[in-house]
Amino acid sequence: MNSIRESVFYPEVLKEINMHYGNFYFFDGFIVSEVFKNVVFGWEEAKPIINAATSFYNTDGSKLVYISNRINKYSVKPVDWFHFANYSFKLMGYGVVNYTDPGLINSKLESLFVKSKFKSFTSLMDALQWAAALKNSVNS
Repeated sequence: MNSIRESVFYPEVLKEINMHYGNFYFFDGFIVSEVFKNVVFGWEEAKPIINAATSFYNTDGSKLVYISNRINKYSVKPVDWFHFANYSFKLMGYGVVNYTDPGLINSKLESLFVKSKFKSFTSLMDALQWAAALKNSVNS
């Protein structure tokens, strides 16, 4: 379970946002989140990051991939995904990196609420390669 900060990918970070509930790393075409332990992550936590991404990337999200690097145990409010549709923020892809079997099961439930391409991973490297491939498919 590697944090972006401890990985070879950290030098590629274009912007880092540190909130009291997690760290968010903006790369070229994708964002990686690392939410802190015991947080309940929902719309109220996501909204400031969405606003920052909208401003930083100058996009409605349709050309962005979001990767949740779940190095910590926390909860997600999957029904809060409905707020994204009302907020006109649409992602090209949503990836979840899980390091436990229960995490993989939870991401299956979460996928039911996501309207963009969704993929679950057990490796951060695989998730980042997927995000880069999605980004490149749009730019081709």
